[in-house]
Amino acid sequence: MSKQNNENLIINQSDSKNELIILQPGVTLSDEFKESIKKMNAGNPSFEEYSKRVREVFLLDPVRIDEKSCYFLGGFIEGEGSFSVSVKRNDNLRFGIELDPLFNITQHINGVRTLYLALEMFKTGRIRYKTGSNATLVFIIEPRKSLQEKVCPFLERYVYPFSAPAKQARFRNFKLMLDLFDENAHLDKDRFINELLPIWDEMRMHRSYERQTFKNLEEAQDFVINFTGNKL
Repeated sequence: MSKQNNENLIINQSDSKNELIILQPGVTLSDEFKESIKKMNAGNPSFEEYSKRVREVFLLDPVRIDEKSCYFLGGFIEGEGSFSVSVKRNDNLRFGIELDPLFNITQHINGVRTLYLALEMFKTGRIRYKTGSNATLVFIIEPRKSLQEKVCPFLERYVYPFSAPAKQARFRNFKLMLDLFDENAHLDKDRFINELLPIWDEMRMHRSYERQTFKNLEEAQDFVINFTGNKL
């Protein structure tokens, strides 16, 4: 990428290293640069290929993974990371509801190097442009297996011991939901209603959001009961 992609990007070039260091405050990424991020995420590349794409798009150098960088990222996740469970209706599923646990770190493009560190640390995930923002990026991990086998062990060692009590409780709920999925609780109507949905409800952050799929736990539970009424 060159300055022609976005005149407000300032590129530092020294010692044969290229690094995007700043985007002026309030400036929106150009459509051309957004398209380069979209292409970066296209297809199903190997991790090595995807990592290479990220470095090329954002002009990053490889990062070193060691104990120091683990603790740095752990502290960063404590402040900027989030684990959540989204819910939406899906008539193709057994109970009409899809629960999607995910882990993400949101950061302005000026902090993309930290998102790249997370990518290299977990060896999975995607860095995407946050639609509707000026220049915000989101590092996201969605596959449950990756969350359970890569994210949770890292959080347990480098984040959880130093987290605030409220965030510790959130992490425990997040991990419990993943464990329940691993036990196939999402395939059992009673467990789905009485174990998984209460965890989703407890983890909800925006309870007053008008466009939320379900306003409360009872509404979600009633939906499952009515949806499966003629099917089971």
